[in-house]
Amino acid sequence: MEKRHPDFVPVTDARLTLTDAEGFAHNSDAALIVLDITRHEIESGNIASVLERLHVLTDSAENVRRYRESLVFQIGGYDDDPRELPEIPEGRAFFRRLAAEWPHWLWFLHRGVGAIGLLMALLCRVRVIRSTKGSFGTEFESILELQGTLADLLDRGNALFAAYDISESEAAESATSAVDELAAG
Repeated sequence: MEKRHPDFVPVTDARLTLTDAEGFAHNSDAALIVLDITRHEIESGNIASVLERLHVLTDSAENVRRYRESLVFQIGGYDDDPRELPEIPEGRAFFRRLAAEWPHWLWFLHRGVGAIGLLMALLCRVRVIRSTKGSFGTEFESILELQGTLADLLDRGNALFAAYDISESEAAESATSAVDELAAG
């Protein structure tokens, strides 16, 4: 049986909360957090607004625990673009800059929806593989690059755990579930 911290609420038990940044900062309930990123933000390369919203997740020990595995992101404005998100250079550059500033993705990203795989496909070099039915998948060009990117995010994320007394077992459990999901996907 999986052992979880008593404050951890799986996102399946949470409610979807629609709010602005101020309301989000004052929320005290578990919630699925949808980070909406616009094409304008990506093409301008301005990570400030997205980074500000992400910092709310890490501004207290309560939020770090409350929003564990509760974050998904969506990118709007590319619906008419024939490329998949990992094929858009501006998107890849945007997420690399964002991850350089905020390494906590693996703790916060929701499991079971492909968010971890998409993030890693944006951070690492991939080949997009299209099926005849219109779906696509990605293949990482370098397993060493993928492993290095994962290790970098995990290593830099450890400061958050130390700051908020997140136990080694909680951090390891989250890291393991993230890696397991990526391996299964």
